[in-house]
Amino acid sequence: MLRTFILPALFLALVCTTLAQEARPAQPPPAANDNDIARWLAGLPPEGALRSFALVPAWKEHARELNKAWTESEISRVAKVRQWAPAALGQTCTGDSPVFYFFSGADFLYPNALFPNAKTYVMCAREPVGSQPDPTRIDAAELPAALATFRKSLSSLLDFSFFITTDLRRDVDQRHIPGILPVLELIIARNGGRVIDVLPVHCNAGGTLSADARAKGGSPGARIRFRRGEQAEQTLYYFYADISNAGLKTHGGVLKFCESLGRGRSLLKAASFLPHEGGFTRINDWILAHSSAVVQDTSGIPFRSFPRGQWALRFWGRNAEPIELFQKYAEPELQAAVEASASLRIPFGFGYQYEPAKALLILAERTGGQ
Repeated sequence: MLRTFILPALFLALVCTTLAQEARPAQPPPAANDNDIARWLAGLPPEGALRSFALVPAWKEHARELNKAWTESEISRVAKVRQWAPAALGQTCTGDSPVFYFFSGADFLYPNALFPNAKTYVMCAREPVGSQPDPTRIDAAELPAALATFRKSLSSLLDFSFFITTDLRRDVDQRHIPGILPVLELIIARNGGRVIDVLPVHCNAGGTLSADARAKGGSPGARIRFRRGEQAEQTLYYFYADISNAGLKTHGGVLKFCESLGRGRSLLKAASFLPHEGGFTRINDWILAHSSAVVQDTSGIPFRSFPRGQWALRFWGRNAEPIELFQKYAEPELQAAVEASASLRIPFGFGYQYEPAKALLILAERTGGQ
């Protein structure tokens, strides 16, 4: 009698439990962390929630193509920069003071190679910041094109050491992987960094940062905190800002934020020779006033603008001639200074002159007491 009662009761309990489980809403997949997203973008196997998203053919092709392009760039150019910089640049390379990189586009390859120990990097350009992509929301049918366009945004940097501005702006203008932010995350991950977090920020006219990405006025941006191995945590900021004389009336807060970090080192490379134009004198003056050293190619601050007696200049390479597109910016006095200086070899292309034999790297260091 007891058995006759228990068996139906157990069956009823099992049915009720099953129905309750079926009625329970399906749990969403665990959210991917920022490091997983950076690795996925970089064609590196994610370590957490995105593992299954690295199994699809489109991502595998992305990883193969990116591995090939990255390896070629590393061997032919970037590894040589890393090997050369500490001995050639000394404390300018090895120090941990801030690095300011105006007219940067998405190029975090070169500031990271030239100044690997900086606690803070600030990059600034007129390409859109973009946002953190969500691989789980990209339609499978659209993924191949999204990843291919994303890879294309890197091609000129990896092939020639600089971004072509019009191409970069076109390639980062897409729905699924938008803006400069994903490119920066890729570079950090490929350089062995582990992304701690990614945060949209806004810089107001006073140079104060907030996490209000929808704030009006000022300059939108992003902050990426990352770490490489056992090294100290580092921070990269990217801001969308017009740093022409007129544009600084709106975006001048970025310079005030940079001032709050203290005197730093500046990089100018493939800057479209904008620092040679009359409409960019304020950013030139700011760099000279707030930098302990400037590393640049010929497209940076004009040679004539470095106050004599306040800066010591050295040159690697012998050719100060701009490429044909920018011939009107040639500086005969710079070429004369190069020819009169000690001959120092540069083992890699730099800026627009991507062939070592034609490249020129200029190091300007502030002299004592200035």
